[in-house]
Amino acid sequence: MPAPAPQEQQTEPRWTRRQSLLHIASAGWALGSTPPGLAQVAPLAVVYPNLNGNGADNLGYRVLELALQRAARPYSLLLHPVAVNDERARAMLRRGEVNVADFGSGGEFEKAFNAVYFPIDRGLLGYRISLIHYSLEHEFARVGSLTQLRRFRAGQGLGWSNNAIMQAAGISVVTGPTLESLFPMLEAKRFDFLPLGLNEVYGFSEQYGDFAPSMLVDAHNLLVYRFARLFYVRPDSAELHATILLGLRRAFADGSFQRLLNNDPSVRRALLRAKLSQRNVITLDNPLLTEAFRAMPDEYFFKPGEFK
Repeated sequence: MPAPAPQEQQTEPRWTRRQSLLHIASAGWALGSTPPGLAQVAPLAVVYPNLNGNGADNLGYRVLELALQRAARPYSLLLHPVAVNDERARAMLRRGEVNVADFGSGGEFEKAFNAVYFPIDRGLLGYRISLIHYSLEHEFARVGSLTQLRRFRAGQGLGWSNNAIMQAAGISVVTGPTLESLFPMLEAKRFDFLPLGLNEVYGFSEQYGDFAPSMLVDAHNLLVYRFARLFYVRPDSAELHATILLGLRRAFADGSFQRLLNNDPSVRRALLRAKLSQRNVITLDNPLLTEAFRAMPDEYFFKPGEFK
């Protein structure tokens, strides 16, 4: 995540290096390995945003790279050098500065962009564990229902789809301009809990621990709702949309997508540390679900029984 998005720190050498390496990789098609019928297909030029400054370490970047590989056509994949949050990434996508981005599902986003209906996190963003101030640990240990949870204020990032889900459940939401900004806000008790995806919470607690030394991971509760992270492209990018979806489906069918996700350090660590079966589960409705989202095959999503 961490360079603050507003600073827009330029890392031009990184842009150039990744461009060089990825063009060499994609040029492999021209070295005698071009699949039949693809010799005349122009490489897809794909530009992905540097979400939260995490660059190629973002799960979305790695899943995108896998999808492009499995689609079996020439491509180049570039990482934009400017660190941005989700809101800025959407603005860049609208302007054509990047041509694919991933963020949480939501009807507004699915109307504005061409959504690739495949949950690249298998719905893990809908399994949310909270970061809290240590002074509230005992109070959160006594939370047993949504009604009790409504006594507390949730912190969320500006433009996050989760804001509407929390508010629809009757939970007060306090927003910060960037993910990084939420941690000093938590330290200052501007809000009471920061619910994050299962695959995010432990990594972010370590990454931003210096901003909130009084922070700890709530060990008692689990918020659950249908949600996922999707890829989005511009409405005029039908070819890129089809290529990504084809690659994702192939990667799921051959198991490479599941292996990538299951071997992701943040996911493995979360599954080991979260002890989900011992948590109090609070289920929320998601009023943002579209018919297209609901139509995604259920097999693409994690099942509660898979969390051991």
